[in-house]
Amino acid sequence: MSSKSTPAPANTSATVLCQTRSPSGFLTLGLCCLLLGLYQGGLIAFPALVAVGFIYGGLSQAVTGIHEWRHGNAFGAAAFVSCGLFWLSLLPILILPDAGIAKPFDAFASVPYLIMWSLFVGILAHGAGQTEKITGVIFGALALLLGLVAATLVWEPALLRQATCLFGVATGLLATAKGLSLQGLYLARRRALTT
Repeated sequence: MSSKSTPAPANTSATVLCQTRSPSGFLTLGLCCLLLGLYQGGLIAFPALVAVGFIYGGLSQAVTGIHEWRHGNAFGAAAFVSCGLFWLSLLPILILPDAGIAKPFDAFASVPYLIMWSLFVGILAHGAGQTEKITGVIFGALALLLGLVAATLVWEPALLRQATCLFGVATGLLATAKGLSLQGLYLARRRALTT
């Protein structure tokens, strides 16, 4: 009696497009959000430290995005390459002028840039939320964080900066928790394969 082998269930197109399994992307996204939040709240007084974090986080996310693209994950590629380059673009806008390295940007000129990025990340959040709710929540929180940062360039009440700081820390911790959970799953699979 012949037995037919059951083929592995194929991923749906939505799952392939929106599912990301790279811990490093979320961990460095969390790092950048934490740095941005703490810097906006005035809790980090060294712009050069934030700049180094943005450079490391931005490059790491861009490399992660390329890795996701090679594995057929369109969402991971678009999200992490875009976000990685975005953190690098924040250097001349927010960080380097405070460090005395670059000429300060006009605040009102930077606001539309941040708002457009907030909208773009919001679109990513909507797409991710269709298949993976927590990823949609993380990118949605990042979109709101960028909107708050844009608001602090126009209005400077202490309460707004404190809210931006808290929201940045919360977003960073959420992304970090997601990255750690993915890392745990990866290590569990490795142990299962070696036993």
